[in-house]
Amino acid sequence: MNKNTLIGTVLMCLIFMAMVWTSQPSAEQLEAQRRAQDSIARLQTEAIENSMNAGAAASEEPQDSLSLAQADSIKQALRQQKYGNIAAAATGEEKIINLSNNVLSVDISSKGGVLQKATLLEYENYKDEQLVLFDAKNNHQYFTFYSVYGKYITTEDLYFTPLAKTDSSVVMRLMSDDGGILDFVYRLSPDSYLLDFTIHTVNLDNIVAPTQPSLQLTWNQKLVRTELGRSFEERYSSLFYKYSGESVNDLSQTGSDSERLDGPLAWFNFKNQFFSTILASNDLFRSGSLSSNALKEDVSPEYLKEYSADVEIDFTDRLKGEQIVPMTYFIGPNNYSLLRDMNDEIASRVGKTNENLEIQNSIYLGWPIVRHINRWIVIPIFHFLDNFNLGYGLIILLLTIFIKLVTLPFTYKSFKSSAKMRIAQKMPEVQAINEKYPNQEDAMAKQQALMALYGKMGVNQMGGCLPMLLSWPVLIALFYFFPTSIELRGESFLWAKDLSTYDAIITWDEPIPVVNWIFHGHISLFCLIMTVVQIFYTWLMQKQNPAQQAMPGMAMMMYLMPLFFLVFLNDYSAGLSYYYTLSLLFSIIQTYAIRASMNEDKILAEMKANLSNPNRKKGGKKASGWIARLQEIQRQQQEELRKQREEQMRKQRR
Repeated sequence: MNKNTLIGTVLMCLIFMAMVWTSQPSAEQLEAQRRAQDSIARLQTEAIENSMNAGAAASEEPQDSLSLAQADSIKQALRQQKYGNIAAAATGEEKIINLSNNVLSVDISSKGGVLQKATLLEYENYKDEQLVLFDAKNNHQYFTFYSVYGKYITTEDLYFTPLAKTDSSVVMRLMSDDGGILDFVYRLSPDSYLLDFTIHTVNLDNIVAPTQPSLQLTWNQKLVRTELGRSFEERYSSLFYKYSGESVNDLSQTGSDSERLDGPLAWFNFKNQFFSTILASNDLFRSGSLSSNALKEDVSPEYLKEYSADVEIDFTDRLKGEQIVPMTYFIGPNNYSLLRDMNDEIASRVGKTNENLEIQNSIYLGWPIVRHINRWIVIPIFHFLDNFNLGYGLIILLLTIFIKLVTLPFTYKSFKSSAKMRIAQKMPEVQAINEKYPNQEDAMAKQQALMALYGKMGVNQMGGCLPMLLSWPVLIALFYFFPTSIELRGESFLWAKDLSTYDAIITWDEPIPVVNWIFHGHISLFCLIMTVVQIFYTWLMQKQNPAQQAMPGMAMMMYLMPLFFLVFLNDYSAGLSYYYTLSLLFSIIQTYAIRASMNEDKILAEMKANLSNPNRKKGGKKASGWIARLQEIQRQQQEELRKQREEQMRKQRR
């Protein structure tokens, strides 16, 4: 062993002995423990002796009274041994303190001093009852710490004293015999979903052992079902969280998932489809774990998932003197604009003004390009129209018209391209190529020749796909927007009582094999109407595009798509199906209007002029874009096919 190793070993031994010595209870604490243990032993001995002499007693009443007194003394001594200088808080009567404003009501229990119940006063659940996000039956929250008496203590076993109670604030106090104070301070802002939660301590080292200076927050919550469509609500409920300086993440929406914390956590969110319970801090949570577990309907019909947060608040350098540790709850609706506007306010309250908390990203709005469409186009227009109190049926109609007007120039161009394709099929030049390559093995050469001819005519084979390519991001954006839009929740339109969920025209409770698995016991009327309209629109587009008529397999697939959407969207919100129905109807109107406005004779003359253009015939004007790329791909495929045939012929000659 060299000198450095020896010195290091000696130093480690000295540090270890110093830690053991400093962690020992003081002389006063040891004396208190000794007295408690002696008292327990003495009382237990007396109880045994009294029990043995019970039969000889002249009267049983004095003996019974003596036994009860001794039992109470034993309990008191045991409490003193476990809790030490906070033993007085181990007994008491639970009191429920209510704080409320116009939008939020919360209950705080003196047993543990923690949040027990939250009610959103402006909302109801699917049973038309006042919406309680959580209560004592499904919400369990407590802190754990290592006391100066060498015991792990949980606050759920202690009774806090309510102080300074008002309608909007309360202090829940735990105080030791020697002046240590642990306060949980709650303050509810007026007309707000924000509840400030501050841990205020004075000489906490008289309560929490300096060897383990931390408070461990354990929070378990069963997520209450609030919406009619359970499976749909499950899909949009998840535990979200954000590490400081990073983007927002969430646990898996299905099955079980967990996250082991490996950095400072800015906030975490027990999120439902339309409501959130968020706890934010200034990077207090640096270790611990988050977990989510999906619950089966047959086991827990009223609960969707079980969320759990086990996070540690480090109190190193905070045990002595007076300390203030601020946190803030947001308990309210998942309104994108509201959450976005809350970022700065919450950051200011917890002292984290140097970072955008991005709590609005708990609302999932789709992939990056789709999210930007929702964020910068759909949501602002929707909220602008909402300011006029028009009713959400009319708002969705106006939103659809706006989107159709924006995409109209591209739609017109694509329809013109489709018209050119339809006209080209009848031209003798195209017929000549079809006759030149009648065999299946010449299909590649035929297609290449047709593409070259179309290029000379000025026909873009991919032009008909342009509206679909442009409309898909918008369609997908609305697909994510409507199911997460709390504005539609509880809003009726026509026969739909709630645009945020399905509008069942037919329901059944009997188990029907396969059918129940597909439709989940109901059929949505808006979804059914959308399917019928989509089938008609598909027929119209097949008629419009002769190239698709030449591919029976593709045509059949296009007709199967509406049936697929009937099954897929049957559980989705009526607002989404209503929008898709309107979009298809406007597309049909546009189709007839554009076709009526087109002069096919003029288009034919333009195509013939292109064919007679010497630059095009000599290849003076090269194809570009999609046509050029497709021509190059087909040329390469044709060349590869030619080489394969030559190789086969050489093998046959051998």
